Amino acid sequence: MSRLEPCSDAPIAIRRAVDQGWRAYRRSAWSFSGFVLLAGSLNLLAQLGFRRASEAMVTAAGDPAPAAMVAAAAALLIWGVSGLWLLVGLLQGAAGALDGEAVPLARLLSPQWRAMLRSFGTLALIAVVLWGVRELADATGALLTLLQPLLAPLPLLARLAVLVYLATDQVLCLPITVLGGATPLAAVQSGRRAIDPHWLQALGLLLVVSLMLLAGVLLLLAGLVVSLPVALCTLTAAYRQLFVPPGHRLSR
Repeated sequence: MSRLEPCSDAPIAIRRAVDQGWRAYRRSAWSFSGFVLLAGSLNLLAQLGFRRASEAMVTAAGDPAPAAMVAAAAALLIWGVSGLWLLVGLLQGAAGALDGEAVPLARLLSPQWRAMLRSFGTLALIAVVLWGVRELADATGALLTLLQPLLAPLPLLARLAVLVYLATDQVLCLPITVLGGATPLAAVQSGRRAIDPHWLQALGLLLVVSLMLLAGVLLLLAGLVVSLPVALCTLTAAYRQLFVPPGHRLSR
Protein backbone atom coordinates (compact mmCIF):
# COMPACT_ATOMS: atom_id res chain seq x y z
CA MET A 1 0.00 0.00 0.00
CA SER A 2 1.23 3.55 -0.74
CA ARG A 3 2.20 5.91 2.00
CA LEU A 4 -0.71 7.37 3.96
CA GLU A 5 -1.07 11.13 3.83
CA PRO A 6 -2.29 13.08 6.88
CA CYS A 7 -5.70 14.63 6.34
CA SER A 8 -5.09 17.37 8.90
CA ASP A 9 -2.24 19.82 9.50
CA ALA A 10 -3.42 20.59 13.04
CA PRO A 11 -1.25 19.41 15.96
CA ILE A 12 -2.36 16.50 18.09
CA ALA A 13 -4.87 17.54 20.75
CA ILE A 14 -3.49 15.41 23.57
CA ARG A 15 -6.22 16.04 26.12
CA ARG A 16 -8.93 15.28 23.58
CA ALA A 17 -7.16 12.06 22.58
CA VAL A 18 -6.94 10.98 26.23
CA ASP A 19 -10.61 11.79 26.87
CA GLN A 20 -11.72 9.94 23.74
CA GLY A 21 -9.46 7.00 24.54
CA TRP A 22 -10.87 6.70 28.07
CA ARG A 23 -14.47 6.87 26.82
CA ALA A 24 -13.71 4.26 24.17
CA TYR A 25 -12.28 1.94 26.81
CA ARG A 26 -15.26 2.42 29.10
CA ARG A 27 -17.62 1.62 26.21
CA SER A 28 -16.23 -1.94 26.08
CA ALA A 29 -14.25 -2.20 29.30
CA TRP A 30 -15.02 -5.86 30.00
CA SER A 31 -14.07 -6.91 26.49
CA PHE A 32 -10.82 -4.94 26.50
CA SER A 33 -9.70 -6.01 29.96
CA GLY A 34 -10.78 -9.61 29.43
CA PHE A 35 -8.80 -9.78 26.19
CA VAL A 36 -5.69 -8.33 27.85
CA LEU A 37 -6.05 -10.86 30.65
CA LEU A 38 -6.33 -13.80 28.23
CA ALA A 39 -3.71 -12.80 25.67
CA GLY A 40 -1.42 -11.33 28.32
CA SER A 41 -1.54 -14.52 30.37
CA LEU A 42 -0.59 -16.55 27.29
CA ASN A 43 2.26 -14.14 26.61
CA LEU A 44 3.47 -14.39 30.21
CA LEU A 45 3.30 -18.18 30.19
CA ALA A 46 5.34 -18.22 26.97
CA GLN A 47 7.99 -16.02 28.62
CA LEU A 48 8.18 -18.36 31.60
CA GLY A 49 8.36 -21.39 29.31
CA PHE A 50 11.18 -19.84 27.31
CA ARG A 51 13.10 -19.06 30.49
CA ARG A 52 12.76 -22.62 31.79
CA ALA A 53 13.74 -24.11 28.44
CA SER A 54 16.76 -21.80 28.23
CA GLU A 55 17.87 -22.81 31.71
CA ALA A 56 17.53 -26.47 30.73
CA MET A 57 19.77 -25.90 27.72
CA VAL A 58 22.42 -24.12 29.80
CA THR A 59 22.55 -26.69 32.57
CA ALA A 60 22.52 -29.73 30.29
CA ALA A 61 25.85 -31.54 30.16
CA GLY A 62 27.60 -31.39 26.81
CA ASP A 63 25.48 -30.34 23.84
CA PRO A 64 22.13 -28.64 24.52
CA ALA A 65 19.23 -31.07 24.72
CA PRO A 66 17.20 -31.07 21.46
CA ALA A 67 13.93 -31.17 23.42
CA ALA A 68 14.91 -28.04 25.34
CA MET A 69 15.85 -26.27 22.09
CA VAL A 70 12.50 -27.12 20.52
CA ALA A 71 10.65 -26.02 23.66
CA ALA A 72 12.54 -22.72 23.71
CA ALA A 73 11.80 -22.07 20.03
CA ALA A 74 8.11 -22.90 20.49
CA ALA A 75 7.83 -20.65 23.56
CA LEU A 76 9.54 -17.80 21.70
CA LEU A 77 7.16 -18.19 18.77
CA ILE A 78 4.11 -18.21 21.05
CA TRP A 79 5.43 -15.16 22.88
CA GLY A 80 5.84 -13.19 19.65
CA VAL A 81 2.51 -14.22 18.12
CA SER A 82 0.55 -13.60 21.32
CA GLY A 83 2.12 -10.16 21.69
CA LEU A 84 1.18 -9.20 18.12
CA TRP A 85 -2.30 -10.70 18.61
CA LEU A 86 -2.75 -8.55 21.71
CA LEU A 87 -1.60 -5.30 20.07
CA VAL A 88 -3.54 -5.76 16.84
CA GLY A 89 -6.71 -6.88 18.62
CA LEU A 90 -6.66 -3.89 20.96
CA LEU A 91 -6.03 -1.40 18.15
CA GLN A 92 -8.84 -2.75 16.00
CA GLY A 93 -11.12 -2.88 19.02
CA ALA A 94 -10.18 0.71 19.83
CA ALA A 95 -11.18 1.75 16.31
CA GLY A 96 -14.63 0.24 16.77
CA ALA A 97 -15.07 1.72 20.24
CA LEU A 98 -14.07 5.18 19.00
CA ASP A 99 -16.76 4.84 16.32
CA GLY A 100 -19.30 4.34 19.11
CA GLU A 101 -19.57 0.56 18.91
CA ALA A 102 -19.77 -1.84 21.83
CA VAL A 103 -16.92 -4.14 20.85
CA PRO A 104 -17.57 -7.81 21.71
CA LEU A 105 -14.80 -9.97 23.10
CA ALA A 106 -15.16 -12.36 20.16
CA ARG A 107 -14.00 -9.64 17.75
CA LEU A 108 -10.88 -9.01 19.79
CA LEU A 109 -10.12 -12.72 20.02
CA SER A 110 -10.31 -13.18 16.26
CA PRO A 111 -6.67 -13.03 14.99
CA GLN A 112 -5.97 -10.72 12.04
CA TRP A 113 -2.98 -12.41 10.49
CA ARG A 114 -2.19 -9.86 7.79
CA ALA A 115 -2.27 -6.97 10.24
CA MET A 116 -0.13 -8.99 12.66
CA LEU A 117 2.42 -9.68 9.91
CA ARG A 118 2.54 -6.01 8.94
CA SER A 119 2.98 -5.02 12.58
CA PHE A 120 5.84 -7.46 12.95
CA GLY A 121 7.54 -5.95 9.90
CA THR A 122 7.10 -2.41 11.20
CA LEU A 123 8.46 -3.24 14.65
CA ALA A 124 11.35 -5.19 13.10
CA LEU A 125 12.23 -2.26 10.83
CA ILE A 126 12.25 0.18 13.74
CA ALA A 127 14.32 -2.27 15.82
CA VAL A 128 16.91 -2.50 13.03
CA VAL A 129 17.12 1.30 12.84
CA LEU A 130 17.55 1.57 16.61
CA TRP A 131 20.20 -1.16 16.56
CA GLY A 132 22.09 0.73 13.84
CA VAL A 133 21.96 3.94 15.87
CA ARG A 134 23.31 2.13 18.93
CA GLU A 135 26.13 0.47 17.02
CA LEU A 136 27.14 3.74 15.36
CA ALA A 137 27.14 5.54 18.71
CA ASP A 138 29.21 2.79 20.34
CA ALA A 139 31.77 2.82 17.51
CA THR A 140 32.00 6.62 17.59
CA GLY A 141 32.37 6.58 21.36
CA ALA A 142 35.20 4.05 21.17
CA LEU A 143 37.01 6.18 18.58
CA LEU A 144 36.59 9.39 20.58
CA THR A 145 37.81 7.63 23.72
CA LEU A 146 41.04 6.80 21.94
CA LEU A 147 41.44 10.36 20.69
CA GLN A 148 40.16 12.28 23.71
CA PRO A 149 38.67 10.43 26.72
CA LEU A 150 36.79 13.52 27.86
CA LEU A 151 34.65 13.38 24.70
CA ALA A 152 33.51 9.79 25.24
CA PRO A 153 30.09 10.71 26.76
CA LEU A 154 29.08 12.77 23.70
CA PRO A 155 28.07 9.82 21.47
CA LEU A 156 26.00 8.38 24.32
CA LEU A 157 24.12 11.67 24.66
CA ALA A 158 23.66 11.79 20.90
CA ARG A 159 22.34 8.21 20.92
CA LEU A 160 19.83 9.10 23.64
CA ALA A 161 18.67 12.14 21.67
CA VAL A 162 18.23 10.10 18.49
CA LEU A 163 16.34 7.36 20.34
CA VAL A 164 13.94 9.91 21.84
CA TYR A 165 13.47 11.52 18.43
CA LEU A 166 12.74 8.19 16.71
CA ALA A 167 10.40 6.97 19.46
CA THR A 168 8.43 10.21 19.20
CA ASP A 169 8.52 10.25 15.41
CA GLN A 170 7.02 6.75 15.27
CA VAL A 171 4.55 7.01 18.15
CA LEU A 172 1.70 6.31 15.70
CA CYS A 173 3.44 3.64 13.62
CA LEU A 174 1.27 0.76 14.88
CA PRO A 175 -2.12 2.46 14.29
CA ILE A 176 -0.88 3.46 10.83
CA THR A 177 0.14 -0.13 10.13
CA VAL A 178 -2.89 -1.88 11.61
CA LEU A 179 -5.72 0.55 10.86
CA GLY A 180 -4.27 2.28 7.81
CA GLY A 181 -3.10 -0.96 6.20
CA ALA A 182 0.33 0.50 5.45
CA THR A 183 3.39 -1.61 4.78
CA PRO A 184 6.28 -1.27 7.28
CA LEU A 185 8.26 1.23 5.19
CA ALA A 186 5.15 3.21 4.29
CA ALA A 187 4.11 3.30 7.97
CA VAL A 188 7.48 4.71 9.02
CA GLN A 189 7.37 7.32 6.26
CA SER A 190 3.78 8.31 7.03
CA GLY A 191 4.52 8.60 10.74
CA ARG A 192 7.49 10.86 10.12
CA ARG A 193 5.54 13.03 7.67
CA ALA A 194 2.66 13.49 10.10
CA ILE A 195 4.68 13.95 13.29
CA ASP A 196 7.66 16.09 12.22
CA PRO A 197 5.67 19.36 11.96
CA HIS A 198 4.23 18.82 15.46
CA TRP A 199 7.04 16.93 17.14
CA LEU A 200 6.65 18.54 20.57
CA GLN A 201 2.96 17.63 20.77
CA ALA A 202 3.85 14.07 19.74
CA LEU A 203 6.49 13.98 22.47
CA GLY A 204 3.82 15.03 24.97
CA LEU A 205 1.56 12.23 23.70
CA LEU A 206 4.39 9.72 24.06
CA LEU A 207 5.03 10.84 27.64
CA VAL A 208 1.34 10.59 28.56
CA VAL A 209 1.02 7.09 27.09
CA SER A 210 4.27 6.02 28.75
CA LEU A 211 3.02 7.24 32.12
CA MET A 212 -0.19 5.25 31.64
CA LEU A 213 1.79 2.08 30.98
CA LEU A 214 4.20 2.79 33.82
CA ALA A 215 1.29 3.16 36.22
CA GLY A 216 0.01 -0.23 35.11
CA VAL A 217 3.41 -1.84 35.67
CA LEU A 218 3.78 -0.29 39.12
CA LEU A 219 0.45 -1.80 40.14
CA LEU A 220 2.08 -5.25 40.10
CA LEU A 221 1.31 -5.59 36.36
CA ALA A 222 -2.40 -6.00 37.15
CA GLY A 223 -2.94 -2.38 36.20
CA LEU A 224 -1.96 -3.21 32.61
CA VAL A 225 -5.36 -4.85 32.23
CA VAL A 226 -6.72 -1.29 32.19
CA SER A 227 -3.76 0.92 31.30
CA LEU A 228 -2.74 -0.98 28.13
CA PRO A 229 -6.12 -0.74 26.37
CA VAL A 230 -6.55 2.87 27.51
CA ALA A 231 -3.10 3.73 26.14
CA LEU A 232 -3.82 2.10 22.78
CA CYS A 233 -7.26 3.70 22.59
CA THR A 234 -5.54 7.06 23.20
CA LEU A 235 -3.01 6.41 20.42
CA THR A 236 -5.84 5.39 18.11
CA ALA A 237 -7.73 8.59 18.92
CA ALA A 238 -4.61 10.60 18.08
CA TYR A 239 -4.24 8.64 14.84
CA ARG A 240 -7.83 9.49 13.96
CA GLN A 241 -7.15 13.21 14.45
CA LEU A 242 -4.39 13.14 11.83
CA PHE A 243 -5.38 10.46 9.34
CA VAL A 244 -9.19 10.05 9.36
CA PRO A 245 -11.29 12.79 7.70
CA PRO A 246 -14.18 14.13 9.78
CA GLY A 247 -17.34 12.07 9.32
CA HIS A 248 -15.47 8.94 8.24
CA ARG A 249 -15.47 5.76 10.28
CA LEU A 250 -12.21 4.57 11.75
CA SER A 251 -13.10 0.87 11.88
CA ARG A 252 -13.60 -1.31 8.81
